[in-house]
Amino acid sequence: MVASPPRSRAGTVGLFVLIGAIWRMVLWSRFAGWEESDYGNLAMVRGVLDGGFLHHDMNHMPGYYALGALALGALELVGLGDAVWAAKGVSLVGGLVALGLAVWLTDRLAGRKAAWVAGAVLVIQPEFSLYAATALREPIYAAFLLGCLCALVGDRLVMASFLAGAAFLVRMEGLLAMAPVLGLAAMSGGDRGRRILRAWGPLTMVAIGWSLYCHVEHGTWRFWSHSVAINVETGLGGEGETPLGWTLGGLRVVGGLGAWLLPWRLGWLIWLGLGVTWLTTPWRHPGPTRLWSLAGLSLLGVWLGMGFMGQHAPTHNLYWKWLCPLVPVLAPLGAAGLVQLTDRLAPLLGPLAARAILGLALVQVGISHLQETGRQVARADAWYRPQLELGQWFEAEVSPTVPLLVDNIPACWLNRRHHERTMWSWFDVPTTTRAGLGEWLRTEEIGWVMWFRESWTQSPRIAPFLAGGGAVDVGGLTLVETRREDGYGWILYEVRPTLDRPQPMP
Repeated sequence: MVASPPRSRAGTVGLFVLIGAIWRMVLWSRFAGWEESDYGNLAMVRGVLDGGFLHHDMNHMPGYYALGALALGALELVGLGDAVWAAKGVSLVGGLVALGLAVWLTDRLAGRKAAWVAGAVLVIQPEFSLYAATALREPIYAAFLLGCLCALVGDRLVMASFLAGAAFLVRMEGLLAMAPVLGLAAMSGGDRGRRILRAWGPLTMVAIGWSLYCHVEHGTWRFWSHSVAINVETGLGGEGETPLGWTLGGLRVVGGLGAWLLPWRLGWLIWLGLGVTWLTTPWRHPGPTRLWSLAGLSLLGVWLGMGFMGQHAPTHNLYWKWLCPLVPVLAPLGAAGLVQLTDRLAPLLGPLAARAILGLALVQVGISHLQETGRQVARADAWYRPQLELGQWFEAEVSPTVPLLVDNIPACWLNRRHHERTMWSWFDVPTTTRAGLGEWLRTEEIGWVMWFRESWTQSPRIAPFLAGGGAVDVGGLTLVETRREDGYGWILYEVRPTLDRPQPMP
């Protein structure tokens, strides 16, 4: 790999960041979110600020939410106390920083042509662009990862370690992914003991500090335990499965991710170029190219390992979110390998044919990425936008004095800013009978009830009798269906006295 001269590198980086910013601002209002997490993050950012930065959820790590709360606090000083701008703003900035650093790193290590190919891919890659236009923590995680790699290019071990620690505080697997890269960097010079201390010391201190916080706040040193258990429990591995069956199941998931989802989301020729890069990396010779390649392998290995352990189907959208921060590392490595391959083929096929291969790669990427972006936008419009619009309707049309039994996106949307509403979750309902539910609704003076088909919301367990919609008697009250959406699965009921009950809906 041959680097480009630095004189025009800033212009190349700036151009792609500008184009990326325009595209992400277009997506900002069009994309209704990856899942419920986008809206849960709004409420969590608000909660961190209101809690004085002292209370953090163990499973989600504190980094993104602390940055979002800082941004929200600054916005409140100018009268903009809405967590949407803060949380989505942090994601947008993180995604653009990651984009700029990825192009810079590619230009620095693989040359201008590879940087242009990488930039073109990164501007429109679905997960990398969409998730920077919503309230997810993966873009800022990607920014810290790329910052760590760029620091390693200059052999700034302490800075790289602190940035790896910042990445860890956003997503805990950052520790697993970057520790080997920092270790290899430390072994690539003299006075290895001192270099190892500089490379691993700050990251280790950050990890120990978070573990200590979790011990004090949550009663455990094992900050990873609950998150890992949830993903394993909700995967495909069933109870009583044999070790061999579980292992084969995990390998099938890994195969699907590596040979189907990854090339689809990177582009097939970019995926081929990724293999070329790893095959031609000078693994025996210290240097930034070796560290760059190892970072890609390490991040990919952690992603595949999560698939192997959790064993969700390769079609599961969790893998999209987990893939997002890998894209600005893997796509540039793939672009570098593809350019290297076409340069070597040029004497055999001719320069025109070599350029045609690059053109074909970009055309395939462009068509595939834009189609997938449209598919994810449509998916969000079908499943999540109706809940968002319901939350907006509550805010605009329902008096703040009317208590609500509401969960999920509408509840998180309302909690993104300060309000005087009384809101209950299905986790708060103390009964599983019709009469008991009616009595509780009457006691709490609840005016609206939102029922969900998803079992984790507790709605089907507590009130399975609400699954059919229409008008439902619950001990002296009638719950009357007013809205529903059957793709995701929810029904909104208005609570009325039984005497005022209308005829059931057909």
